[in-house]
Amino acid sequence: MKSKILLLFGLLLLGVGCTLGNTPKSKVTELLKRYNNHSEGIKIELGDYLDALDLDEDSLEGYREVYLRQYSDLEYEIKDEHIDGDTAIVTVEIKVYDYYGAENDINDYIGMNQEEFYGDDGEYDPDLALKHRIDELGKASNKVTYTIDFTLTKINNNWTVDTLTNEQLEKIHGTYAH
Repeated sequence: MKSKILLLFGLLLLGVGCTLGNTPKSKVTELLKRYNNHSEGIKIELGDYLDALDLDEDSLEGYREVYLRQYSDLEYEIKDEHIDGDTAIVTVEIKVYDYYGAENDINDYIGMNQEEFYGDDGEYDPDLALKHRIDELGKASNKVTYTIDFTLTKINNNWTVDTLTNEQLEKIHGTYAH
């Protein structure tokens, strides 16, 4: 009898767990955990983005490491959930490295110290500046907090996060102008 009660309790918890896994909050949490854990889909999206930059292999790898570090260290807190029929908005506060601010500092440094980025031929070498940029982004430690409203749609009784906007992606990447 005791084992039947435990089995029933276990099945009840399993059923509740499945139900809790299909809430707007849980779907947004799953998405952000995929960033934290560098899921295959996130790596593919990042690869597509970086490939569009038309960089050499070393620069691509440098940027890949910069963004994977961003994803690993991304912190988040669900602040609110609003459900209206088959649509929902989940408000999340995220904390990420401030790559936007770092980029501004890097650009200022490169502009004021161009002679450091001259090649052997005495001419400005953009590849040297790019290497410096990637190195500095990899050292960025200042963080910034953003609020993101994720929208979700219920399709066939399943909540799905809508396609992220450029603004949402810029916030996740820490490149949003603030």
